[in-house]
Amino acid sequence: MRSLGEPPMAELSLFSNQTPSTTEVGGATPAAAPSGAPRAAVSGGTTPNTECPSDQRVAPVPPAASPTGGSGRGGLSSVELLGLLDALVGGLGGLGGGRLEECLRLVGRCEARLAAVKADKIAELARWRGEAHAAGVLRDELKQSRGGAKRDVKFAERLGDLPKTAKALAAGDVTPQAARAIADAAAHTPVDEDELLGAAETEPGDVFARTVRDHVNERTAAVDLEERRRHQRSRREANIKQESDGMYKLFGTFDPLAGARIETALAAMAKQLWHAEDPKRRSTPAQRYADALEALITRQGAGADTAKAQRTTLVVVADYDLVTDQLADARLIDGTPLAPSELLKIALEADILPALFDSKGQPLWLGHKCRTASVAQRVALAIRDKGCVICGAANSYCQAHHVIHWEDGGPTDIDNLCLLCSDCHHKQIHELGADLIRQPDGTYRLEHPPNLAGLASRNGQTRTAKARTAKAHTGKAHAGKRGRPGHRTANHPLQC
Repeated sequence: MRSLGEPPMAELSLFSNQTPSTTEVGGATPAAAPSGAPRAAVSGGTTPNTECPSDQRVAPVPPAASPTGGSGRGGLSSVELLGLLDALVGGLGGLGGGRLEECLRLVGRCEARLAAVKADKIAELARWRGEAHAAGVLRDELKQSRGGAKRDVKFAERLGDLPKTAKALAAGDVTPQAARAIADAAAHTPVDEDELLGAAETEPGDVFARTVRDHVNERTAAVDLEERRRHQRSRREANIKQESDGMYKLFGTFDPLAGARIETALAAMAKQLWHAEDPKRRSTPAQRYADALEALITRQGAGADTAKAQRTTLVVVADYDLVTDQLADARLIDGTPLAPSELLKIALEADILPALFDSKGQPLWLGHKCRTASVAQRVALAIRDKGCVICGAANSYCQAHHVIHWEDGGPTDIDNLCLLCSDCHHKQIHELGADLIRQPDGTYRLEHPPNLAGLASRNGQTRTAKARTAKAHTGKAHAGKRGRPGHRTANHPLQC
């Protein structure tokens, strides 16, 4: 039993249980170093042997030490631990050439396991000395920002209530980012830990964030929605601070409805700025959003009258019950449910845009008499596709794209349109010459052409010229069939 006077930080452990006399970096087993002596080399030589499988352990640990279970008083000294860390870093640094991907996988697992150790020790220190003291140690010793230290203390506390997530993080099976997403969601909503962990092991961070959001929406009962929204709104915050180089950083957290309104207004202003730009000197999307935010806050538009608030469209989807003559299941495009009070607030200042859908949610008729998608079609695409059909980017970053190109006879009909983000649309299809393929299950994929055909597209050749280029060099034409898009020279922000 440790006395209250002993500092908890003395129990630092970096790795999982293994015998301290073996070091498995590079598959070598060196002799045990004398007590207190750092071990900076592996296999007793200057160049570590890196012939180890990717699933092999990369470092030893003292007995009775684990990222989630604490350690005994007989652990290794700080000098010994730093020696092991040197050996680990040296071993990973020796993985080069054809083993770079393997090295990065191992680094990712190390990051996750160290994050578990850090959270475990922060939680232990907070229990002993209080959260304020733990945050102070992170700020003073680890040089973290005040906000970052507080977030780490809160994460450590929440992770203690999620043993399965803590175990997966300690094993390196999920990323620290995914573990934080689960912990944040579980703090306000009962979640299925097993379901989220299964997704976290296979999905990139941005995709998993949407999975968590959908999971929370599905598990939030309508009776609890008003209370949940009040709690979310109580957590709203915004701040602005000046960085060391003089630049300012603005950040904020908003409830779903306020966030959707802000995102919609930013997207509308960004579109206005796009039209006002010199086509030869385009801003990046991030720069344009920064300009849009400045314009909205300071009321300085791109030559337009900004004395009054800009008109924007926030889409709310609801089911109409013919029996009760009422709207039900109101939600934003991304599936976020709306409380009755929120729906009422929107309805008081909204225009109604009716559209007909079949029982499967497919639009029955929205017109196809012109090249560009109508407002109703854009709304229908946002509801149906929700975002980019390839990478899942948010609807506000997407353009309507003809699956069969307009010049190839493709109509501007909802069945021939889909949403693509700027990268998938202009870079992958128009610059690199990729084809958008609709699969039998209704999903889409990109099929890239041979290098020469892609080069033809990048050089600005037409579909016909591109096909000739490919045929001249490969003996067969590329993407000449109706139903597969090819190169276009237009670069409209909302339509192609």
